[in-house]
Amino acid sequence: MAIAESNFATQPTRIAIALNNLATLLKDTNRLAEAEPLMRRALEVFVKSLGAEHPNSQTVAENYAGLLMAKGLSQEQAIKAVAEVVAAAARAA
Repeated sequence: MAIAESNFATQPTRIAIALNNLATLLKDTNRLAEAEPLMRRALEVFVKSLGAEHPNSQTVAENYAGLLMAKGLSQEQAIKAVAEVVAAAARAA
């Protein structure tokens, strides 16, 4: 991630793609605690850069909800948590 962040410092969506991909790998290897902050950060970057309705933002929001459910949240709790992250990121944009 440090390499990606230094190479793509002016391209936040490329960093967000790398964050999402790494978080997905961590999720798939059952490293959920490590994956969660990366996925949340990817979602925040996409929402701030592209808006909440952009397909990339929507995809990462779905990925994040799936990760939260894998961590034990109900679907309702996961959707609420994702919505809170999206709303906060949209306000900060």
